[in-house]
Amino acid sequence: MAMAEPAVVLFDGAGGAELTGVRDMVTGAFSTPAITVGAGDGPLSLDVDSGTLTDGDRRVRPAVVWTRHRAPGTLVAHARPAGSMSALAASAWADFLGEVCAAATTTLPGTAPAGTAQVRSAGRLGVRVPRTVLSTDVAAAARQLGTDRVMVKIPDFRLAEPDPRSWAPHLPVVLDAPAVQDSGGHPVVVQEYVAHVRELRVYYLNGTLCAFDVGKRNPAATWTDPASVSVARTDCPGAAAVVVRALAAAWGLRYAAFDLLVTGTGEVVFLEANPDGDWLWYERRARWHGVTFLAAVMLRELFDAAR
Repeated sequence: MAMAEPAVVLFDGAGGAELTGVRDMVTGAFSTPAITVGAGDGPLSLDVDSGTLTDGDRRVRPAVVWTRHRAPGTLVAHARPAGSMSALAASAWADFLGEVCAAATTTLPGTAPAGTAQVRSAGRLGVRVPRTVLSTDVAAAARQLGTDRVMVKIPDFRLAEPDPRSWAPHLPVVLDAPAVQDSGGHPVVVQEYVAHVRELRVYYLNGTLCAFDVGKRNPAATWTDPASVSVARTDCPGAAAVVVRALAAAWGLRYAAFDLLVTGTGEVVFLEANPDGDWLWYERRARWHGVTFLAAVMLRELFDAAR
């Protein structure tokens, strides 16, 4: 049997096209062996002893593995047709992907605190963050924060609910503290509203930064009125670059999408870092496709180092 060739292995459990574009570029422009695998695709097998992955009639040795959205709940929610994957099957797929990562020389995106643990960690590292409360009672949380305005959100609601027709109750919203709303019976994130002059989306790609200025009327506009949202490619401000690099290093990230605010005094406020953050929508709005290109460059460099 022929030896397995080293290759880049890509997986996206939410059905996004980000990694498809990167695969096409890395195999075409950069002549790098790469495959995409999907939950439910087959036949797939992993030889645990040799670390060889067999995809149909192709055998590869995972040199670099980049997985996005591989949590079991996401796999269940995004399985097609809807309802076709059980919780048990999703757990088995998540475990399988974990084993593929364990067989690889290099994995992406890397580690990072989950949820509001990011805010706590960033604050301890000296980065400004909004005061945050997790609560099933929005009014009580707003009183606890003692601020005039609050942001209420459910992070990653789209991963659990892929049908846009069901998004309305879960969209992020800015509220005046005296006129708050019910949480719907489940915990939500309630944060102090931070006045700002800029909103940035900064992509960290193994040391390289790509930044976009984002302008929107309200925090839900990306989903409710995307045409009204402005996105422009920009140089990453120095203070923002310092924050992104410091957090990526502290959390062991090779890739993440950072959401930041810049106040009128130039202070950078960290909101979150999404290790599975999408980028195609921002590229299309900005008419600049540098994130895809630099992601392919990153994979080629990691592949060369892994070999």
